[in-house]
Amino acid sequence: MLLGDWYWNQSSHSKSSFKKLLSIIGDADFHPEDIQNTNWLVVDRELGDLGTMDVEEWLNEDAGWEHTTISISVPFRRCSPHPGLIHYSTSHFYHRSLVSIIREKVLDPAHHQLFHYKPYKLQWHPPHKPRNVRVYGELFTSSAFLKAHCKLQESPAEPECDLPWWIIALMFWLDMTQLTSFGDAKLWPMYMYFSNVSKYERCQPSSHLCTHAVYLQTLPNNFKDFALEHSGSKLPGNTFFTHCHCELFHAQWQEVLDDDFVQAYEHGMALTCCDGIQWRLFSRIFIYSADYPENKHLQPWLLSMPPMPHPKGRLHNLASERDILQHHVLARQDTEERCKKVADARRLIYDQQYVVDTSQVEALLKEESLVPTKNTFSEQLSHAGFDFFLMLVMDLLHEFELGVWKAVFIHLLRMLDSLKGHGLPELDRW
Repeated sequence: MLLGDWYWNQSSHSKSSFKKLLSIIGDADFHPEDIQNTNWLVVDRELGDLGTMDVEEWLNEDAGWEHTTISISVPFRRCSPHPGLIHYSTSHFYHRSLVSIIREKVLDPAHHQLFHYKPYKLQWHPPHKPRNVRVYGELFTSSAFLKAHCKLQESPAEPECDLPWWIIALMFWLDMTQLTSFGDAKLWPMYMYFSNVSKYERCQPSSHLCTHAVYLQTLPNNFKDFALEHSGSKLPGNTFFTHCHCELFHAQWQEVLDDDFVQAYEHGMALTCCDGIQWRLFSRIFIYSADYPENKHLQPWLLSMPPMPHPKGRLHNLASERDILQHHVLARQDTEERCKKVADARRLIYDQQYVVDTSQVEALLKEESLVPTKNTFSEQLSHAGFDFFLMLVMDLLHEFELGVWKAVFIHLLRMLDSLKGHGLPELDRW
């Protein structure tokens, strides 16, 4: 009677909550005397106070997270009240060791059995064709993985090491997230995936194959006050602030791509897996999907969008075989010449107090749309043969605004509807 009265006299109760209550009080381990004298107001208050714990308590509870203060050198021009380099620091940069995440996933028996360490070609023999057709769909069956695997096996042996060598293929996804409908509270997380695992496993939240590894920071609003204080009565231009954002972005990645990760990239790490077999695993970055704010900081040619218009007389070649060939032949590369130009431009800015977008700096960089920012991926990994241009991939969800994609899709539907046949019903069927 008491349970029935409680259920029917409260409109907010559902059948599922009632069944859950019955399962609790009907459990053999439940004893009413255990909670009879509990002060639930005090319990609620203590639970609410957990959100006010300091940084050290939070870090101790969540093993692996590190809290680092990031400093950058801000260049002020020679005619400002305080010319030269002035250091600016920002805190609240939380990150985890990439190597520790790799160890955690590889040594976990539930995840280890899902990993594909040896790449292969997947082929299909259609009944109406005389030869096999290459099937693409997983990174561990791609030409890029096969090429990286062969290159690793042909590299010089490590001293006193006769272990099998395998690649841990990493994928990074970043997506700035607005936390509230009103206000500017936001997070900029970096998600880390392993492409040794099938995409059909990775897409399942229950598999726990996606790891939050980094929470990037942007320059706070008070940085403008800092810049005004040291530059005089007038704020520097937009190029100055964009450059400082880039410097902060790569300074944070300098902490993430630490010495342990570089060591694992160059020399691998020997691990005894859960099956008792010892391997040497080498980390490799295959995919980096950047959202729009990050594109401005990661891709070095997007700092101030220097004018490099496509010649009007070549527009008719777009999407032709020759155009596709030129994409391969003229592809950007992380060369010593590029690094030298960037270093020379930085000497003008940081040693001789030139403005970031002065004509002397642009004379060095404008021809190739370069910018005076050291790329951390190049600084840390280029000596090991890594070219950061190859890791950047097209992500349509970041290239299209939602409204733009909606308009494009509607236009495509109209084009499909204008054709004779059953195009729209066929599309709906898929």
